[in-house]
Amino acid sequence: MSNIGILLLFICVAFESAFACNGYKARIVKMENCAGEDAIIKVDENFGVKLNKKCELIPTGCVINKAFNTAVVKYKVQKDGIMIKEGKMDMCAAADQASSDAKDMLKVFGAPSSCPVVEEKICANDHTVDLTKYKAMLGMARGHLIIDSEIKHDTGKSCFHAEVEIVKK
Repeated sequence: MSNIGILLLFICVAFESAFACNGYKARIVKMENCAGEDAIIKVDENFGVKLNKKCELIPTGCVINKAFNTAVVKYKVQKDGIMIKEGKMDMCAAADQASSDAKDMLKVFGAPSSCPVVEEKICANDHTVDLTKYKAMLGMARGHLIIDSEIKHDTGKSCFHAEVEIVKK
């Protein structure tokens, strides 16, 4: 999975409210932490993301990480009922190889940019991320997206299920 794939996975997992950019609008249909109270990575219920008309991403809320040394994700991405991507990836290795832009984005979402990860609560405090260079890709994402990810850590597991609808206004 490319840096953009990692980025889209975290963005889709974090969407809580509608956004508008480049004539596209999206809304979260469903978002859940599916690993229960013992999850290693957990998104607060009040965590949300907005994308304004200037294609700036504005996260709010916090992500809580328990300590871990490893993170291997098994993921599936479906669009309009068709499987478009599935696989398995070492997130620690991918984070190490990510571009500086992708690392900055991961940090904004509370995702580690390297392993090991210490226990911490990461909150988005007035951060904005310029996504104008990605706005042309929204057309490819148009439709009903379902993203499922199960992450196995040396200290436990994390799990996210998200459903997002992206439509042209």
